[in-house]
Amino acid sequence: RVAVAADAEGKIVAFIHEGVTAQSTDNEFPEQFSFPPRHIYSMGSFRIGQKVTEVNRVANTFMRAPGESIGTFAMESALDALAYELKMDPVELRLRNEPEKDPVSGNEFSSRHLREAYVRGAAKFGWNGRPIEPRSQRDGAWWIGQGVATGTYPVYRMVTAARIRLNADGTALVQSAAQEMGMGTATVQTQNAAELLGLPLEKVRFEYGDSTLPAAGVAGGSSQTVSIALAVQECAAKLIEQLLRTAQKHKESPLAGLSASEVAAVNGGLYRKDDPKKGESFEAILHRAELESVEAEAKGGAAMETMKYSMHSYAAQFCEVRVNERTGEVRITRFLGSFDTGRILNPKTAVSQFRGGIIMGIGMALTEETVFDDRTGRIVNASLSEYHLPVQADVPEIEVLYTDLPDPKTPLGAHGIGEIGITGVAAAVANAVFHATGKRITSLPITLDKLL
Repeated sequence: RVAVAADAEGKIVAFIHEGVTAQSTDNEFPEQFSFPPRHIYSMGSFRIGQKVTEVNRVANTFMRAPGESIGTFAMESALDALAYELKMDPVELRLRNEPEKDPVSGNEFSSRHLREAYVRGAAKFGWNGRPIEPRSQRDGAWWIGQGVATGTYPVYRMVTAARIRLNADGTALVQSAAQEMGMGTATVQTQNAAELLGLPLEKVRFEYGDSTLPAAGVAGGSSQTVSIALAVQECAAKLIEQLLRTAQKHKESPLAGLSASEVAAVNGGLYRKDDPKKGESFEAILHRAELESVEAEAKGGAAMETMKYSMHSYAAQFCEVRVNERTGEVRITRFLGSFDTGRILNPKTAVSQFRGGIIMGIGMALTEETVFDDRTGRIVNASLSEYHLPVQADVPEIEVLYTDLPDPKTPLGAHGIGEIGITGVAAAVANAVFHATGKRITSLPITLDKLL
C-alpha cells in the first residue's frame, strides 16, 4: 500500500508505504521493499514498514537489487500519479522534495548529487520538450509517452582482507578470495594497486577466486569494489612502510631519515615528495637487501561510516515508450540513465554495469514473471521458453550519464554500481506507459491484456 499527500507547492506532507512480503518456510529472505522510501524524499510525516509471512513454496533468494527495485516501482508510480494530480512536471516534483538530511535517520548524507544527475539527464533526454498531458502524442497506431523515476541503493562495505607481494623484478601480485562475475573486479583492483604502488598496469596482477587467499566479502550488495579497495589501500600503506625501513638500513640511501608520510610510491619506486628526483626503485631496494620479494596483508575494519552517514547510490531514469493501440504491444524506443555513484573508477566497466541493470529492469517491467501453482508452491513457468527475458529486439540504445563526483567517506570515493542500474527502471517504464495511454498499470509485468 502506498499513499502520498502534498501541499499546493508539491512538498510531501505525508507518506505511507507498507505491505507484506513472502518468504519460504526454509529460507529467511524477506525483500526489503520498504527500504527506498526511507531515504529519497523529504517528508512531513511518514508510515513506512512491512510484515513478513512464510509460505510453502520454492525458496527465494537475492537477485540484483532485491527489495529496492520492487519498492521503487511502487513508490515512484505513486509520485508520478501525484505529479499529475498537482499538474506539475514529474521531475520538478522530485526536485522540490530533495532532503537536506536523511528523512528517517536524520543523518548527514556522505555524498548526494541526485539533483545534478536529474538536471543533466533531463537535458540530454530532451525532457523539457515533453507535453504534459497524457495520451497527447501519436504516430499512426502507436501512442507515445515519456516517463521518469528515481532509484536508490545503499552503500555497503564488507570486512575484507587482501595481500600484496612486491617482487624484486618490479612486479606486484595482489590477492583476495573474491569472486569475479563480470563486475570488473579484477580490472579495477589492478588499477587500484597500480595507482597506489606507482606501477604500470602490466606489472600488476590480481589473483582471486580461491578460498586459500585472504578472505573477502560476498560478491553482492554492490559492495565488492570498495571492500577490496580499502584492504588493498591498507596493504599498500604497510608495504611502503616496510620498503622504507628496508631502504633506510643502507646509510647512503636517499630515503634515509624520512617518514612514510614524506615519500610517495611513483615510477616504480619510493621518492621524496619534496624532491621527486631523489629516491630509489623497488628493484634497487630489494636487490640491495638480497630479498626476492616483500609482502603485506591487511583487513578492512567494520563499516562504521555507514552508521554515521546516510550513504547511497542514486539514479534518475528516463524512458520513452510506444504502445500499439490495436494490440497493446509496448516498445521502449529510448532509455537514459543518469547516475550519481561517487567516483567512477573505470568508465567502460561502469557503463556496462549500468546498462546491464537497466536491461534487467526492462525485463522486470515488460516480460519477466514467475508463476506459482497455489496448490503445490512449485514454479509453473520454470524454463526459459515460458519465463521471458528481454532479447535484443526488446532493448533500445541505452544512454548512460554519471556525475563522477567522489564521496569523501568511501574508499577511492566510489559507491557500488552493480544494482543501482535496475532501481527505478520499472517505474520509469510504467510512468511512460501512463503518459502514452492514460492507463496506470500497478502490477508487473505490463502485458498486453492489461492495456487492451
